[in-house]
This record gives sequence, structure tokens and C-alpha cells, in this order.
Amino acid sequence: MNKRQKRLISFICVFLAVLMAFSLLLSVFSSLAVDESDLARIRERRTQLQTQLSQQAELIQELSRGEALIVDRKAALDGLISLNRQDISLLEEEISAYDEILWYKGLEVEHATQVETTQSELLRERMRAMEESGDESYLTFLFNAESLTDLLSRLGDVTDIMRYDRDLETAYREARSRVETLRDEYELARMEQEGIRSQLSERQEELNAQVESATALISQLADMGEAAQKEYEAIAQAEQQAMQEEQAALAAIAYQQEQARLAALAAAQAQAAAQAAAQAQASGSAGSGNFSGTYAATYGAAASAAGGGFIWPTDSTYITSNYGGRDAPTAGASSYHQAIDIGAAAGSPIYAVADGQVAVATYNNGLGNYVTIAHSGDTSTRYSHMTNFIVQPGQYVTQGQIIGYVGSTGIATGDHLDFAVTANGVSVDPLSYYNSSVLTFDPSA
Repeated sequence: MNKRQKRLISFICVFLAVLMAFSLLLSVFSSLAVDESDLARIRERRTQLQTQLSQQAELIQELSRGEALIVDRKAALDGLISLNRQDISLLEEEISAYDEILWYKGLEVEHATQVETTQSELLRERMRAMEESGDESYLTFLFNAESLTDLLSRLGDVTDIMRYDRDLETAYREARSRVETLRDEYELARMEQEGIRSQLSERQEELNAQVESATALISQLADMGEAAQKEYEAIAQAEQQAMQEEQAALAAIAYQQEQARLAALAAAQAQAAAQAAAQAQASGSAGSGNFSGTYAATYGAAASAAGGGFIWPTDSTYITSNYGGRDAPTAGASSYHQAIDIGAAAGSPIYAVADGQVAVATYNNGLGNYVTIAHSGDTSTRYSHMTNFIVQPGQYVTQGQIIGYVGSTGIATGDHLDFAVTANGVSVDPLSYYNSSVLTFDPSA
């Protein structure tokens, strides 16, 4: 075997090795790549959301033209802000999907380019071999046959060589075309992602403007004087409705827990009686088999466990409004605050202070987006004015689990968490569960 043949074989081996390596990589990563159906799903959800956004914008225009209460207009604006946040989330999800698509297509382009380069080298090597053969054509090769058998053998060799040359050129052209196609697809995906980024920027600007409008709307209450009486009554009515719904939900959870406890108690009693009867039968005597457990002991243990152990509900430790008497921070707000306000940036996480079951997760004109959690020992906590919540009624949550994010929905002029605690149906100071020395009172936070 001459030196040129060895080099040709070496190129073929390298080509096959590269092809196998990249094929393996593509087979592994193809299962991780974003499917077109994922983008279709995101776009379908965005289309539905655009319809809702249009409807909400029309509602706001109608309320603005009439004599609607500011409270109702704020609720409608909160709804628009919420929908816009969802749209922004979908845009971010779509950009993330394109990140993965571009990464995968980049890998495909790299693979195709390597194949094209190898095919090009093979073709060049073949052309150099043909040039160096000089005048030795296929006909000369055939004419030098020494016998009919040798001629037939040489005809087969020529056919194979011609087929190889043709296949080599075809493979190169296909590899080249594949590279160009993949590069065009990559560039198109990149341009589509840039368009989405532009939409995201516009949406974020709209959101900022809407939040400013919502804040300005509530600040108008302070300048309305006696004309704001209807507004105050509407705020009070909304908050009263929230309290009634909250109490009903907490009562339903308490009833479910009580039924579960009674069922467990009955099962334990039946098991104890069966064990006592079995022991009496085995010993030949009739023991009483009294069950020692009582409801008071079981409930008392749960109550004592709930007498502390709360974690702080946010990362911020700034108290902007304490529990009890205060100057109303917003027109129409109560001067006796049955909660504490914690100043925190919009979008900051809110944590469940203890294990429990979500009793309420909804929107209220006064409290905005809020969540109430029922804990053991007839204790519950409420978290109000969220930008959004990410739990649902009936869901069990664990201490430290994120349940929503800080915002200014409802009657609020700034971003904060309104945090309330109820024990045995009575509002209590949340700070009684904490070491106040690590907290800071700062009305400007």
C-alpha cells in the first residue's frame, strides 16, 4: 500500500469517527431539545391571554368613563397588571426555549460543518490522486488486460471507482447544502428570539406604567374629603367580605381535621379493644380494656406545638406599620391595624411561616391578592397585597415554602406585605411570635 492510499484511508477513518461521535451527541441531546409543540403551546397561551388583556383594558375604559368607585377601578387595574405579568412570564419562557433551540441548532451546524470539511478533504484527495496518475486513463487500464477474465475483473474495478467518485461528489454537495440550510435555520431562530426580546421590553415598560397608575389611583383617596365616604364604605365592605370568607374556609378545614381526628381516634379505640379482647381470651380472663387516650390530650399537644416556632415571612425585617393603633396610611384604611406591614421590594418571595393547609387564595378589593393558611392549634396566618400567589385552596404547605410574592394589589400605595395572625378566632399581634430585637421599625422602608 503506497503513501497516498494510506492517507486516503486515514481520512476515511477520521470521517467515520467524527460522524459517529457527533451522531452520538445528537442522539443524546435530541431528547433534551425543545420541541416545536412547546413553542406552539406557549404561543397558544399568549393568544388566549391577549384576548383577556383586551377585555380587561375595555373594562378599565368603561369604569373610567363612568362614576365607578376608585376601589373598583383599582381592582380592574390590578387584574390588568396580573395578566400582563403572566404575559411577561410566557415571553421569558419563550426566550428560554429559543436559548435551547439555538444551542441545539448550533451543535447541528458544528456537526454538519465538520462533515462538510471531511467530505471536502476526501474529494480533494481523490482529485489529487487522479492528477498524479497522469495519462493512465480508464481505457488504458482496460486495454492492459491480459485475458478475458482479467478484463471482466478490471471492468468491475472501473465501475466501482466511477461509482465511488460519483458518490463522493454527491456526498460533498449534500453536506454543503446541509450546512447552508442549518445556518439559515439558526439565523431565523436568532431573529425570532430578538423579536420576542423586543416584545418583552415593551411589556415590561407597560407593566411599570400600569403599576405607577395603580399607585396614583389610590393616592387620590386622600384628596377626596367627604366625597370619599362611599369609597371608605366600599373598602370596609370588601375587607369584611374577606373576613367572612376566611372564617368560613378556616371552619371548613377545622371540620375536616376534626373528622379525620375522630376517625383516627375510633380506629385506635377499636384496635385497642381488639388487642384487649385477644389478651383476655388468651389469659382466660375478661379485662376492661379501657382506652387511655383523650381528645383533650391530643388537642393540647397540637396547641402547645403551635405556640411558637414561626419563621419570618419575608427576607426583609423592616416593619413599616405595627399592630394596633396607628395613623391610617391610606385614606379609608383602619386606624387600628390588626396586622403588621413589612416593607419589601416588589416580587420578593413570601414564605409560609409554618406547616399548614391553604384556606384562602384569592383576590379582594381591599386586601388584593392574599393567602390564608390554617395551622395546628387553631392558629392561622394571612398574607395580603401580593403581586400574585402560587398556591391554591386546600393545598398543604410546609414551613419556608414560597406561597407568593410581595406587591401592592388592593388598597395599598406601596409594595409591602400585610401579615396577620389569628389564634382561636381572635386577631393577635404577629410580633408576639418573634424576637423583636432582630427587627427594625422604619415607616419609610
